[in-house]
Amino acid sequence: MRIGPAQLAVFAALIIGTPAARAEEPESNLPNSETGTELSILSYNIHGLFPLAAKDDPRDRMPTIGWLANRYDVAMFQEDFEYHHVIREQMPGAVGIRGNGMGWDPRRVLAKLLISPVSIFLPHFSPPYGAGISIFVREALAITDDIDREPFGVCRGWFGSTADCWALKGYQRVGIRTPEGAEVDLYNTHLEAGSNNHATRIRAQQLDILARAIEARPTARAVIVGGDFNIGFNRVGDRDTLMEFRRRLKLRDSGAGPEVPYWRERDFMLYRNGTATALVVERAGEALEFVDRDRALSDHPAIYARFRVTRTTNAAGEAQ
Repeated sequence: MRIGPAQLAVFAALIIGTPAARAEEPESNLPNSETGTELSILSYNIHGLFPLAAKDDPRDRMPTIGWLANRYDVAMFQEDFEYHHVIREQMPGAVGIRGNGMGWDPRRVLAKLLISPVSIFLPHFSPPYGAGISIFVREALAITDDIDREPFGVCRGWFGSTADCWALKGYQRVGIRTPEGAEVDLYNTHLEAGSNNHATRIRAQQLDILARAIEARPTARAVIVGGDFNIGFNRVGDRDTLMEFRRRLKLRDSGAGPEVPYWRERDFMLYRNGTATALVVERAGEALEFVDRDRALSDHPAIYARFRVTRTTNAAGEAQ
């Protein structure tokens, strides 16, 4: 399925009617010269819940999101729970990889069985979910079966304002290789929501799990970590947790983040060089093509960074 006339009107307003959006288009050059490869990366929480929870019709938004995201070399999505297949249909030149599934925790299995009869009468309603995260990579960059995914296994609760246990949150890793042979490990994640101390402690545990996974990988590859961290810098515990995560892994902030004032800073894209791959941020910020004046395609900002990726050499001038 491709975008229909209704969606065409939406993205025409987004792209043509918003001068700022036109300035933010990614400029990927795959393949590139020996000076390296330009790599454009999008990270976006697309709020893909069933309509009653999302408080709108996500299916109406998803084709436009997928069409816009298809211009990036890599797209990392969070909360694609019910609409991953709709996004995939709009990204024919990309390899799509989903995060972990629902798992076999007896509580989750029981909840699935109890809810199944209800889901027959409610379209796009199939909790409990897996991680709800996915990475789409251009076919020219994909490395076959170079994938890891792991659930965090800790969450705050089943009921209340966040009810994060309905999703088995975790992280996923996808390895990519540029035409020059430079390799990068991409990590996509979605951390616990909530603003109380318990939620802050859970996010710290989740980042520790992710940090240990990154530390276990070879250091030759560069690393890019994106996603919805649900971390607010106005909360001291959260700020300290994120800064410790960055110090531990020697990660830099790419500068990808919201430009529109009313967005909260919860979404980040961090990176570091490898011993054989170097990353330089050429441009980063908010992908404003997903926003049209006071209307947006999700309740989160779409953030992006454009990197130049090069293979590094040792003292003898040989590629490491």
